[in-house]
Amino acid sequence: MLTDFDDFLADSAARRQVIGTWGFHSQMDFTRMSYQEANVWFFEQVFNFLRSFFGLVTPDNLEVITYNATQHITRENLSQQTFLDELMLIMKGLKEHIWTLRVNLNIIGFLRTEHDPDNPVRLQIQEPCSFIAWGGPDETGFQNFSITYSLFSSATLKGDDRMIWSLNQPLLERALRKWEIQTGRQIDVIDSSTGELPVFQYGFGDPQGREPVTADFASPVSEPDHDFGKNGDFDFGF
Repeated sequence: MLTDFDDFLADSAARRQVIGTWGFHSQMDFTRMSYQEANVWFFEQVFNFLRSFFGLVTPDNLEVITYNATQHITRENLSQQTFLDELMLIMKGLKEHIWTLRVNLNIIGFLRTEHDPDNPVRLQIQEPCSFIAWGGPDETGFQNFSITYSLFSSATLKGDDRMIWSLNQPLLERALRKWEIQTGRQIDVIDSSTGELPVFQYGFGDPQGREPVTADFASPVSEPDHDFGKNGDFDFGF
């Protein structure tokens, strides 16, 4: 069980996961909230994140831990179309504060293959990637997104498939900027599992010193189908 951001970084390093991570403090006063209000906050953070990163990641599995680890709920093999509905059902059954909510994600990224290097392909990739939110009566709320550096490095991922920084980095930057707009918070924690990766506020620096592609190279990405209320005004019917 990961109790805070430092614990998350230490766990990632122990697993030899080379990741970059971005997060911010939410400055919440959970002591003034009922468990229903606090848990709706968690749902809103997941909604904001998925809306911002739509087209770059998809939910894979979910972990919800209530305050003082009294409950530990997991769901696997999740569908992007039904994920928020599944999360809402879990929250309706809770009678206490959530402490940690983690969504492990699959990445949708560009690769270049040896046999056809001029035509990059976009695939769903199972690499370390997650969204985590922490909260609770004695905390002020923190959330972070992490993604593997493999997608942005010059190393190979599988066989002769090459990752493409110049195509993947603009997608990551756009998602991180949208996350700030969607939440109204500025990213104020930038780190990596090694402490040596070329990370900055909106993504990874290029290992080969090239400039990223700025043209609209990718197909337009539609917004998620879910609309749980305007301006984050959710009604769970508790």
